[in-house]
Amino acid sequence: MGDVLDDVTDDGIDARHVLRRVDDWEARVRDLYAIVREWLPGGWTARDGAPVRMHEELMREFGVPARSIPTLLLGSDAGRSAMLEPRGLWIIGTNGRVDMKSGGRHYLLVDVSGNFEAPQWEAARLERRLDRVALTENWLAQALS
Repeated sequence: MGDVLDDVTDDGIDARHVLRRVDDWEARVRDLYAIVREWLPGGWTARDGAPVRMHEELMREFGVPARSIPTLLLGSDAGRSAMLEPRGLWIIGTNGRVDMKSGGRHYLLVDVSGNFEAPQWEAARLERRLDRVALTENWLAQALS
C-alpha cells in the first residue's frame, strides 16, 4: 500500500508510475460520478460539466502531460444545484480529493485508500474536514437537501 508520501519521497518513482497514478485517479473520479448518479434522490439529474485541468507538480516534474478531468453537475426539479470538482490527487493524508458545492455548502470527498487499492470515499463539511464519515447514499441525500 503506497501513499502520497511514498510518491514524493521515493527515488525510484518515474514518469510511468506518475502516469499510472493519473490514469487511476481519472478512473476513480469517473467511478465516483457513476455512484453519485446511481444514488441521486428522486427529482435530481446529473450531467458532465466543464473539465478541470489537472497538471500537478509530480506530473510537471516527470513530463506527464496535463489531463482534463470532468466535473459533475447536479440539478433538481426544485431548482437546487450542486457541483463535484476534482481538486487534486497528491494530497497528504488522502488518495485524492473531490470538492462538492451545494446550496452554499462546501464538502470534501476524499479517498482514504492506498495507491491502486479499491477506493474508500469519505465526506466532510469543509469547515469540519477532520470529521469525515463514509460516503453513502444517505449522506449524499442529506448533503443535497
